[in-house]
Amino acid sequence: LSNVVSAAEQTMALMLATARNTAAASASMKEGKWDRSKFTGKELQDKTLGIFGTGHVGLLVAERAAAFGMKLIGYDPYCPPERAAHYGITLLDDIDEVCKQSDFITLHMPKTPETTGMIGAKQLAEMPEGAIVLNVARGGLVDLDALADALENGHLAGAGIDVFEAEPPLEPSHPLLHAKNCIITPHIAWAGYETRARLMDICRRNVEAYLSGSPINCVY
Repeated sequence: LSNVVSAAEQTMALMLATARNTAAASASMKEGKWDRSKFTGKELQDKTLGIFGTGHVGLLVAERAAAFGMKLIGYDPYCPPERAAHYGITLLDDIDEVCKQSDFITLHMPKTPETTGMIGAKQLAEMPEGAIVLNVARGGLVDLDALADALENGHLAGAGIDVFEAEPPLEPSHPLLHAKNCIITPHIAWAGYETRARLMDICRRNVEAYLSGSPINCVY
């Protein structure tokens, strides 16, 4: 698949940036300030990462998070436990329980009737104080109004959101645009130079296969 590495790396970029208050600290410096104590962050080591969806991207995130010394738990009703265990992930069968145990959660699931709104006000409230939410998968998996509330009241320490139900996403008045330590990006997790090159190569190989009468078996 062409974009899975880019999506996994963007997940880690958002995880690190929110954990260390990177965007807010940069914005503060550009305003001429030097507020070092205001932007004290947290390490990833020994923190628990809850991974919702253990497909291609979720497993790549697991590999990278494990390298940072994170503990891995997950939710995926379609993943065999032994496959998850191979990547160091302990699967739980309850969404709320994953949230309760996770310092960070990251979503890597398709948008379906079952997953739409799966992380709402209840799940966010059950997360530990100071937790961080990441979504580079599909808009609609996380209730953004509830997320903005949890950031504003200080229960969550940060969020990194790359995808939205409607794109371009939010009205200028939407509270997420003004939420503390919330990094929002315009659906760019997939968009690496290498990803684009792989996509073009897949298109080329598919056209060649079609013209030669061979099976088309390259997918993006």
